[in-house]
Amino acid sequence: MREMREYFNLMEYTEEFINKIIDYRMHMDKELNRYLSYEEIAEREKCSAGDVKKILTATAIVWTH
Repeated sequence: MREMREYFNLMEYTEEFINKIIDYRMHMDKELNRYLSYEEIAEREKCSAGDVKKILTATAIVWTH
């Protein structure tokens, strides 16, 4: 079975990182009671908002269940 990073052509990221970013879209932030923005996710994960957007755009089929 292919890894998600291969399937979605996200080879520059680890499988763990991709799953972590997807998890932000699958679950609301409990303190804020809303989904976090690209910028908020990027700040928490110490990456760029562009990285977050790229991952979430490429994997939308996974987290829009």
